[in-house]
Amino acid sequence: MKLFGGKKQTTVPAHRHESVIKAKGSNSTAGSQSATATKTVIHTTAQLQDGQDDKQDAVAAEINHDDAQSLETAVEERQQLEQQVDQLNEQYGTARGRLRSKLLTEKDLLRSQSRRVNQLYEVASEQRSAHFETFGKLQAKRTALLAQIKQNDAHRQELQNSCDKHARTLRMLQAQLATVKKERQSLSDQEHTLIGAINTQANLTDMMSVINDKRQQITAINAQDHDLKLTLSGLNTSVAQEQTTINKLQEQVRSATQQAADNQQIIDLKHQVEVLTTQLSDQQAQLSKDDEKLGELRSQKNVLSQSFDELADRMKFYFNSTKVIDTYNFDPKRHYVLYSNTLLPLGQLNGEFSLQRIDQLFDNTRTQYDILTTDFNRELGTIWSTYQSQGILRHAHDLMNPYLAMQDEGRRQPHQTDIVLPLDQAQDWQVEEGTREQPEKIKSKTSSQVVTLQYRTDRSLSSVMYYQDDQLYKMAIYDSKNVLLATQYADPHDATKAASEIYYRPDHSVALEKVYFPDHVVVQSTEDAKIVEHAFDSEASFYEWWLISHALTSCQDSLIIGTEAPFFKQLLNDSARKFELVPLISSTADASLIDAIIADDSPINNVLVSNEQVHQSLMNRLDRDMHIQVVDPTGMVAPKQKQKKVKTRIYIPKVG
Repeated sequence: MKLFGGKKQTTVPAHRHESVIKAKGSNSTAGSQSATATKTVIHTTAQLQDGQDDKQDAVAAEINHDDAQSLETAVEERQQLEQQVDQLNEQYGTARGRLRSKLLTEKDLLRSQSRRVNQLYEVASEQRSAHFETFGKLQAKRTALLAQIKQNDAHRQELQNSCDKHARTLRMLQAQLATVKKERQSLSDQEHTLIGAINTQANLTDMMSVINDKRQQITAINAQDHDLKLTLSGLNTSVAQEQTTINKLQEQVRSATQQAADNQQIIDLKHQVEVLTTQLSDQQAQLSKDDEKLGELRSQKNVLSQSFDELADRMKFYFNSTKVIDTYNFDPKRHYVLYSNTLLPLGQLNGEFSLQRIDQLFDNTRTQYDILTTDFNRELGTIWSTYQSQGILRHAHDLMNPYLAMQDEGRRQPHQTDIVLPLDQAQDWQVEEGTREQPEKIKSKTSSQVVTLQYRTDRSLSSVMYYQDDQLYKMAIYDSKNVLLATQYADPHDATKAASEIYYRPDHSVALEKVYFPDHVVVQSTEDAKIVEHAFDSEASFYEWWLISHALTSCQDSLIIGTEAPFFKQLLNDSARKFELVPLISSTADASLIDAIIADDSPINNVLVSNEQVHQSLMNRLDRDMHIQVVDPTGMVAPKQKQKKVKTRIYIPKVG
């Protein structure tokens, strides 16, 4: 879309030029008609002299001269206006490009912020669910404890009620017992009275009938007393039983009451209830905080959604689409890191050195970058120094490598100039000077042990290989300052392969250990105290962990890495990383990987592609906006030669 007309589309100036030409033609026609009319008048009147004819011709010539000047002025004004329009169009195009870039950058930031908010929301939701689950468990436990306490109280109350019931029965029996005792006493008094009356009777003959009557009364009293005695005996038995029951119940009540007051289990139950009540209160407060946090995150999500909608409206207004593709420009505020598995020596570099091509992308920027390698190379420091001195990578600032980082951890130790080999001093060792073809050897006269020493051109020790019965079993690797870097133990079945490797800090503490199995490698990193810090089932997992936890820990870091890197997919899917991932795509053959990179929910916003062919292939698949930079836009890159790679594993040379 163009705001103003340009040189190629001079619509407005063309119309103006055409109107000027028409004006010129009309002026010429009008002049001719005027001259003709004048001549006609001259011929018809026949009253003017020849001098007047000359004067009229001069006036016509002066009019034609004024028209020419007006035309020239109009053309100059038109050219000036065209230049102004061209300048405005150029400014408009520049501003439009900057607007597109700003809108896309703003959308990238919104996507990153939205992804972060969504992650926080998911974490907060999971935390809230976990807290609610804990709250439910605490509440259920508290309810169970309260039910147990209530059950104990109910049992104690039941015992008390039973005791009260039996106490009432006992009191009733005791009242009946008292009544029976009174009745027996009354009968006894009657019996004594009758016996006394019989004893005091003087005239037995007269009183015989009376005595018989009284004896019959006494017999009846005795029978009634016997019945009362039986009743009294039964009442005493019932009273004794009730008293026993009451005593037992009272003892149970006292025991239950004592347990409720002094029993440690009951005390613990009550204490647990109090603790659970406090925990439930705290958990309820935590749930309230979680709800507030979720509410804030929902508000942020709503604000971001509204911002996305507003940004989409702007993109539709200015570009008639919400899909905008722009060139990826390096941000001087970010820390860029370029991944390469290794650095090749200068003699092995070819004309299509990829690092140099990427380095050229930084020519028009104020940005530098660091090189990150993961392979172990004892000469890496020397190669990097050569790169810097020769200006191979003009914008590279520093070199990052996990093995160099291990060496930097112990630089407090002074560098040693002499090497003490771990040889048994009791044996007689003989040294054989080496030649250009053969390394220096140390042989034992009393055994079949042989040690060979290899040196660099500056006579610094490169490696020491230990043989037993002509079989290589160990190799020690040193840097150019005679500091031990690593020890490698050979596979007893195949001396060309390693069984294990140990990497050291300059203070000789173990930093890393690798153990090689037929189908995998186990890597263990250790601290100064020789405690295993982390263990990994592959070298790629170790490098990924080191990148995230040690090398690139800031959100301002940007890692430029090829999609063929062995741990690229892990980095792409790892939500723990803070740094930005900038893929370098050299091929779109892996459709699933490309789809994961350009998906709507992908964390990737910026991409580098190797050439225009890959660029077009990516554009055909792309369905969202993105920053894309072509490393070789001309597409004239020669076919890639097979590159020599320094492999991570240090291969032991074959004997002989």
